[in-house]
Amino acid sequence: MDDTSHKPLVVKGVRQCGKTSSVMDFALRHFKNVIYLDFREHPDYKKFFTPNLEVDAIIMRITAAMPSIEVEEGETCFVFDEIQDCPRARGSLKYFHLDGRYEVMCTGSLLGVNGYMTPEEKKEDEEASIPVGFEEIVDMYPMDFEEWLWANGINKLHFDYLKKCLESESPVEEALHDRFRELLNQYVVVGGMPEVVTTFLETKQIGKVLSVQRRIVDEYKSDMMKYAAKTDKSRIRECFESIPAQLAREYKKFSYTVVRSNGRGVTMQEVCSG
Repeated sequence: MDDTSHKPLVVKGVRQCGKTSSVMDFALRHFKNVIYLDFREHPDYKKFFTPNLEVDAIIMRITAAMPSIEVEEGETCFVFDEIQDCPRARGSLKYFHLDGRYEVMCTGSLLGVNGYMTPEEKKEDEEASIPVGFEEIVDMYPMDFEEWLWANGINKLHFDYLKKCLESESPVEEALHDRFRELLNQYVVVGGMPEVVTTFLETKQIGKVLSVQRRIVDEYKSDMMKYAAKTDKSRIRECFESIPAQLAREYKKFSYTVVRSNGRGVTMQEVCSG
């Protein structure tokens, strides 16, 4: 953050992969004042960016609605959560960058996903200006196996040992090999969603892990059904629910006949790839 030329940060990735937690943790540790706006939970926050995107005007509207917050130059970070729900907020990133007095960090779960908007949101998005060249976009993913090992207390000493074995093409000691194999088997079941990982580490109960996994999947399905055109809803759900069967096939190329017996790419490819 010492580089004054850096741009507002936009962290995009699937829901529940830890975007908001990571951004807020960083902001709270590095800034005296953090102003958090969640456009999914509070759609009314969109009004802070109308009728214009002048930084001082935006701050005036926010502080009028939230009189308890403090805004200080060089000491304040704005966090825009689910920014895809407020295109004008994303458009304001250009002006925050040019202004330079405040930091802005954003998260977005559906950025780059075609067809997620309602007709009203699509119209709003078309009228807003995407700040090309004035934002830094990074992708966040669920935890990979190495991060899973970190979460389970595997430290640098162990990683250095594994690297040495790999480079020298020598076998890993049996006790360590058995432990890493156990962790890999657990990772295959638990996956890398932070809340699921935390649930497993705290409880060691697969039943509770499955409960959290099911809830996350249900939230994904809810998003699909909320934004899709009525004629596409059933096909999108079928495509999504076919994923386990697709992955179980010897050949991993997506097959529309797995989605339904008479499935054809000409009728289903658009919704499955969108």
